[in-house]
Amino acid sequence: MKYEELRPREINQVLRECPLAYLVWGAHEWHGPQNPVGLDTLKAYHMTLELCQRTGGVVLPPVYCGYQTMKPWARFHHTFEFSKDLVLQYAFEHLENLYDEGFKAIVIVMGHYGGKHVETIKRAVELFTEKHRYVRVLAITDYEPASWVNVKGGDHGGKNETSLMMYFRPDLVDLSRIPKDGLNAQRDGCGPDAVEATRQHGEMLVKTFIEQAAPKVSALLEEAVKGWPTEISRGE
Repeated sequence: MKYEELRPREINQVLRECPLAYLVWGAHEWHGPQNPVGLDTLKAYHMTLELCQRTGGVVLPPVYCGYQTMKPWARFHHTFEFSKDLVLQYAFEHLENLYDEGFKAIVIVMGHYGGKHVETIKRAVELFTEKHRYVRVLAITDYEPASWVNVKGGDHGGKNETSLMMYFRPDLVDLSRIPKDGLNAQRDGCGPDAVEATRQHGEMLVKTFIEQAAPKVSALLEEAVKGWPTEISRGE
């Protein structure tokens, strides 16, 4: 399931049986004093691994390359800010490489939610699908599937994201680091409701994500496989 751990023969089998690739896109970014700076990527990666268990396919190593992070907004340290042009090109070239390998359906799961960042990733998808008309690509934030059933899953280091980290990597969350007077978004760079985070809430968000995303991804793959010509040249 993890692309980097597969041998060539195993990858070839995936391409024959379930040519679906997941690409997780996140950032290194401050998410409050209680959370790791890799939160965006870590929770999206673990969510995607569980989704892949349901749908099949492979999960690529996660990408830490965020645009519109906390650094330009409020100069929070321990945050890496990359340019729009770099993110656009990096996403586009990832898609090109996956297409060249033979994947027919690609899903980008974004764990970093900056509006301009999301727009840039989706623009890369648009440029790619304009060039390759048969491959199917879906780019979503990791909270989007929950919103299809009116469950709010997105925040910045608040109750939702902190709960997801407590579910997947409780060893990386330290709620004792929350100031005694509570959290302040401007000062602490995260949602004040992080004090309400629980492992159970994180588990609910993960289950909702999988239940909602899996049918859509499976339909995307089925559409791609059915519409794929027997003979297709690269660059089509």
